[in-house]
Amino acid sequence: MEENTTQEEAQQIPPVDFISYLTNLVETGRLYLEGIPNPETNEVVINLPLVKHIIDTIEMLEEKTKGNLTAPEANFLANTLYELRMGYVRAISRQETAEQEEKPTEEIEEETSTEKRE
Repeated sequence: MEENTTQEEAQQIPPVDFISYLTNLVETGRLYLEGIPNPETNEVVINLPLVKHIIDTIEMLEEKTKGNLTAPEANFLANTLYELRMGYVRAISRQETAEQEEKPTEEIEEETSTEKRE
């Protein structure tokens, strides 16, 4: 019976190849771009430093495998790297916009509290 379970599990696991490996990296990056709920606080955690690390890893793979990939592998790498980079840029932009929108509110609150003390 254990042998059947092992065979079934082996059939469900994708083969280990370059595209599967890249897919795993990219999906992890996408998850951290979209945010993962913290099970304790239910707060959505977006981890941009980890996304940047994944982008850097894929860039390193691109450099190290240059000339050794099939056309589909090279295309997949280029397309997914581009997609992840653009998602990262959009996330950074959203974060900067949110910080700028919060800043005037904080300055107004500081001015109000300073006026009340006087």
